[in-house]
Amino acid sequence: MLEGLGMTLPIIQAPMAGVSTPALAAAVSNAGGLGSIGIGASDAAGARAMIDETFAQTDRPFNVNVFVHGPAVQDPEREAAWLAALRPAFAEFGAAPPSDLRVIYKSFSDDPEMLSLLVEKKPAVVSFHFGLPPAETIAALKNAGIRLLATATSLAEAEAVEAAGIDAVIAQGIEAGGHRGVFDPLAADDGLGTFALTRLLARKTGIPVIAAGGIMDGAG
Repeated sequence: MLEGLGMTLPIIQAPMAGVSTPALAAAVSNAGGLGSIGIGASDAAGARAMIDETFAQTDRPFNVNVFVHGPAVQDPEREAAWLAALRPAFAEFGAAPPSDLRVIYKSFSDDPEMLSLLVEKKPAVVSFHFGLPPAETIAALKNAGIRLLATATSLAEAEAVEAAGIDAVIAQGIEAGGHRGVFDPLAADDGLGTFALTRLLARKTGIPVIAAGGIMDGAG
């Protein structure tokens, strides 16, 4: 995989939305690793600007990360209660709460404009977090020549990643905390650490495994 992407360093920069800027991604890619930008908190127009800016700063491969979480389920009664409870806090700063709540992060599974953008721009790598998109979406990206990565926090998720035809799996341990890319937050969770999960996935799957998080020093 390293040779295929022209990487000289086995390092992938984490694509944290809002923090992984085009300048940072380009710098990592130019240094021989795989830079990453996170567009999970962006719409297609914002993502286009970030991708174009990254292409302008590097001619080397980089990764574009998307969120593939399940759709939000609206609960008007509960949402109204939250807004009512927060009204005093808004008033303290001379502001009024919104009239209703809306989805902030649109899932890639429900965003055909984002898919069209990625197929058009053809970044070298696209990575999935919080789940997997439909099979037809994966096929469209692969047909565009894009390599695919996906985060897994358990063996079951990694097996789903492999079965979907993803090129490599990212083993994300419990050290990642509350922002782990679990597919189903209500499912049972073994809470495996990065090292244990990486070893397990290396034994039980047939695709490359990338360790993510929890490695704090050279010895680790």
